Amino acid sequence: MVTASRVRYIKLGQGGIWESECFEKGIIRLGFRTETHFDICKNGDWEALTEKFHASGRTKGVATNFSNQVKAFFEDDGILWITFSHNKLRWAFADKDEPIACHHDKDGTFRKVKIRWNDSDINDKPLHMDDISGRITRLAAFRGASSEIRDKEDIEYIIRRINGMRFQAAGEAKELCHALCGKIVLMMRKLTPKDFELLVDLVFSGSGWRRQSVVGETQKTVDMVLQLPTTGERAFVQVKSSANQTNFNEEYLEAFQNMKQFGRMFFVYHTVDGKENPPREISCADPSVTIIGPEKFAQMVLDAGLTSWLINRVS
Repeated sequence: MVTASRVRYIKLGQGGIWESECFEKGIIRLGFRTETHFDICKNGDWEALTEKFHASGRTKGVATNFSNQVKAFFEDDGILWITFSHNKLRWAFADKDEPIACHHDKDGTFRKVKIRWNDSDINDKPLHMDDISGRITRLAAFRGASSEIRDKEDIEYIIRRINGMRFQAAGEAKELCHALCGKIVLMMRKLTPKDFELLVDLVFSGSGWRRQSVVGETQKTVDMVLQLPTTGERAFVQVKSSANQTNFNEEYLEAFQNMKQFGRMFFVYHTVDGKENPPREISCADPSVTIIGPEKFAQMVLDAGLTSWLINRVS
């Protein structure tokens, strides 16, 4: 388990220019002309460093802020360092057994981290920024070099996410959503084919696609023709209550490959019609074909806010 009483955000060079080197070599770099003031920093004479910054034209307040950032770097007492790169939160601890040194390019100093910079939690689940609270990811817009995270709840949140733990209520809600998706699958299977087609139409319409044809009144292998207004992309949707890999390959995939006017195909079904036990989900290697099976479509129904519609339909 990862533990820390202090967490600091650090920007690895202006515009992230040092990121690649830091991640590859397992180091943390800091500027502030610390290579020029290296002896002062090693000796911990922070008042002298503040005066140096002040003498270079900074206000007293800015000079003190710069000095405090350098102090945190040189007197690291178990700080958990975090940064953001390539849409991921990355974290590391400095290796106290390795000395701080001036960088060979004469721009600041660096120190080794323990093992490496991590971009996943302790269970190897990637820490994507899209899944991280905005209270934390807003640090990516911070214009300074480093910043102490002082809010106790934010510190606890970061450490909890690194340890692969969720806020209890969030974890419970996730379990409830998973159970609800299972119920949605069961309810979908009670729909008539026409009602299932209507549900598919509602889901796609809610996600931005515009239907260009009447549901169920096109050719045999096409239930809906869609267009995405933002890009002009055209696609067709085949909706089947039950299907299997064989009839998908022989009837629908082959038909799609012969219809050059469409750049994309969606195949939506809620039941596998096959003899395998357990039933084998339908798959397709063609990147222009999206297979949407029962579990995936149930999540789409939930996300689209159509659960109540479905409940009313089958009640």
